Amino acid sequence: MGIRMVEDIGAPLAVTAIDLIVEKTKPEWNTWASYIVAVGSYVGAWMGWGGPFVKNMGIASFPWAAKNIGRQVGFITGTPGQVAYRAVAFKRSGVSRFPAAPFATQFAGAKLV
Repeated sequence: MGIRMVEDIGAPLAVTAIDLIVEKTKPEWNTWASYIVAVGSYVGAWMGWGGPFVKNMGIASFPWAAKNIGRQVGFITGTPGQVAYRAVAFKRSGVSRFPAAPFATQFAGAKLV
Protein backbone atom coordinates (compact mmCIF):
# COMPACT_ATOMS: atom_id res chain seq x y z
CA MET A 1 0.00 0.00 0.00
CA GLY A 2 2.71 2.50 0.96
CA ILE A 3 2.63 6.19 1.63
CA ARG A 4 0.68 8.35 -0.79
CA MET A 5 2.50 11.65 -1.15
CA VAL A 6 -0.50 13.95 -1.62
CA GLU A 7 -2.86 12.46 0.94
CA ASP A 8 -0.46 11.30 3.64
CA ILE A 9 2.19 14.01 3.48
CA GLY A 10 0.46 16.89 1.69
CA ALA A 11 -2.51 17.17 4.07
CA PRO A 12 -0.42 17.58 7.27
CA LEU A 13 1.86 20.00 5.41
CA ALA A 14 -1.19 22.03 4.32
CA VAL A 15 -2.50 22.20 7.89
CA THR A 16 0.93 23.20 9.20
CA ALA A 17 1.25 25.86 6.50
CA ILE A 18 -2.18 27.27 7.38
CA ASP A 19 -1.27 27.34 11.08
CA LEU A 20 2.07 29.08 10.48
CA ILE A 21 0.70 31.59 7.98
CA VAL A 22 -2.23 32.56 10.19
CA GLU A 23 0.02 32.74 13.26
CA LYS A 24 2.42 35.05 11.43
CA THR A 25 -0.09 37.32 9.69
CA LYS A 26 -3.18 37.42 11.95
CA PRO A 27 -2.47 35.72 15.31
CA GLU A 28 -5.90 36.71 16.66
CA TRP A 29 -7.50 34.51 13.98
CA ASN A 30 -5.50 31.41 14.90
CA THR A 31 -8.17 29.92 17.17
CA TRP A 32 -10.97 30.30 14.67
CA ALA A 33 -8.78 29.09 11.81
CA SER A 34 -8.09 25.87 13.70
CA TYR A 35 -11.81 25.30 14.28
CA ILE A 36 -12.69 26.04 10.65
CA VAL A 37 -10.00 23.74 9.25
CA ALA A 38 -10.82 20.87 11.63
CA VAL A 39 -14.61 21.03 11.40
CA GLY A 40 -14.56 21.88 7.70
CA SER A 41 -12.30 18.95 6.93
CA TYR A 42 -14.34 16.47 8.94
CA VAL A 43 -17.59 17.70 7.41
CA GLY A 44 -16.03 17.62 3.94
CA ALA A 45 -14.81 14.07 4.46
CA TRP A 46 -18.23 13.04 5.78
CA MET A 47 -19.88 14.56 2.69
CA GLY A 48 -17.43 12.73 0.43
CA TRP A 49 -15.60 15.82 -0.83
CA GLY A 50 -11.87 15.68 -1.50
CA GLY A 51 -11.35 12.03 -0.65
CA PRO A 52 -8.51 10.96 1.64
CA PHE A 53 -6.80 14.37 1.39
CA VAL A 54 -9.65 16.16 3.18
CA LYS A 55 -9.98 13.35 5.72
CA ASN A 56 -6.25 13.56 6.52
CA MET A 57 -6.50 17.34 6.85
CA GLY A 58 -9.17 16.80 9.53
CA ILE A 59 -6.99 14.27 11.31
CA ALA A 60 -3.95 16.54 11.14
CA SER A 61 -5.85 19.62 12.34
CA PHE A 62 -7.54 17.93 15.30
CA PRO A 63 -4.62 18.47 17.77
CA TRP A 64 -4.40 22.13 16.73
CA ALA A 65 -8.12 22.66 17.37
CA ALA A 66 -8.08 20.61 20.60
CA LYS A 67 -5.23 22.72 21.96
CA ASN A 68 -7.20 25.90 21.27
CA ILE A 69 -10.35 24.43 22.81
CA GLY A 70 -8.33 23.54 25.91
CA ARG A 71 -7.08 27.10 26.16
CA GLN A 72 -10.58 28.54 25.75
CA VAL A 73 -12.13 26.24 28.35
CA GLY A 74 -9.25 26.64 30.80
CA PHE A 75 -7.84 23.11 30.86
CA ILE A 76 -4.46 24.33 29.65
CA THR A 77 -3.14 26.71 32.32
CA GLY A 78 0.10 26.95 34.22
CA THR A 79 2.75 24.31 33.98
CA PRO A 80 1.92 20.64 33.41
CA GLY A 81 3.11 19.82 36.92
CA GLN A 82 0.63 22.19 38.51
CA VAL A 83 -2.22 20.85 36.42
CA ALA A 84 -1.36 17.26 37.32
CA TYR A 85 -1.04 18.12 41.02
CA ARG A 86 -4.46 19.78 41.07
CA ALA A 87 -6.05 16.81 39.35
CA VAL A 88 -4.51 14.33 41.80
CA ALA A 89 -5.43 16.46 44.84
CA PHE A 90 -8.99 16.78 43.59
CA LYS A 91 -9.34 13.03 43.07
CA ARG A 92 -7.81 12.16 46.43
CA SER A 93 -9.90 14.48 48.59
CA GLY A 94 -13.11 14.41 46.61
CA VAL A 95 -13.47 18.16 47.15
CA SER A 96 -11.13 20.81 45.87
CA ARG A 97 -10.32 23.64 48.28
CA PHE A 98 -7.94 25.40 45.92
CA PRO A 99 -7.17 28.36 46.32
CA ALA A 100 -8.54 28.43 49.88
CA ALA A 101 -6.17 27.96 52.80
CA PRO A 102 -6.11 24.53 54.47
CA PHE A 103 -8.03 24.07 57.69
CA ALA A 104 -6.20 24.77 60.95
CA THR A 105 -5.87 21.85 63.32
CA GLN A 106 -7.94 22.02 66.50
CA PHE A 107 -5.14 22.41 69.07
CA ALA A 108 -2.42 23.94 66.85
CA GLY A 109 -1.30 26.66 69.29
CA ALA A 110 -1.82 24.76 72.58
CA LYS A 111 1.15 24.06 74.86
CA LEU A 112 1.44 21.71 77.78
CA VAL A 113 2.74 23.41 80.90
